[in-house]
Amino acid sequence: MAMPTRVMIIRHGEKPLVKRQVPFGLTFDGQEDWESLTIRGWQRAGALADLFKPARGSLQDPNLGVPDLIYASNPVNTGVDVPASGEDDDEGSKSKRPLQTITPLAAKLMIDPNLTFAKGEEKLLAEDILTRSGKVLVCWQHEKIHKIVEHLLRTASSTNPIPQVWPSDRFDIVWAFTPPSTVTEPWGFVQVPQRLLNGDKESVI
Repeated sequence: MAMPTRVMIIRHGEKPLVKRQVPFGLTFDGQEDWESLTIRGWQRAGALADLFKPARGSLQDPNLGVPDLIYASNPVNTGVDVPASGEDDDEGSKSKRPLQTITPLAAKLMIDPNLTFAKGEEKLLAEDILTRSGKVLVCWQHEKIHKIVEHLLRTASSTNPIPQVWPSDRFDIVWAFTPPSTVTEPWGFVQVPQRLLNGDKESVI
């Protein structure tokens, strides 16, 4: 039975906070867009390509790995306006940010991102991940990441405590999971600070 060797989860890059106010969300070609990353978010997306696939040398942390498969939430048109917070709470999301965040890395690795699942389909996503081999990277909306983890581990324990909430101000961390070799062992879990941009924190969540 297939099983990933590692599952890494990140949040999308930085986003606009208030519509029609700086920092604006921008598409890849520079058009203002509420559902897109800010300039800092695009900077993070570019830096993530080197974090997960260094141009020179080894990965900065042994708990990371070069992804064999990349998932991002599918930006779907829900027909519902996004709240002022910039995140929708119901199923589906118009946000292009998860896909934009991993686009430079996917291009560098020549991988087509898996966009099968949308926000709200975390159980289906986790079930699909568990059928895969190799190293898996997931980029998602922060308020649903704990759901991915819940369905990924199911009733299994982990080597370190897993936060139940991903803070709204943290864009700069990777959660790395290593599946157990037997059903009685816990999942390995560590948090890896990205340390990519000025202002990124050294601390974990």
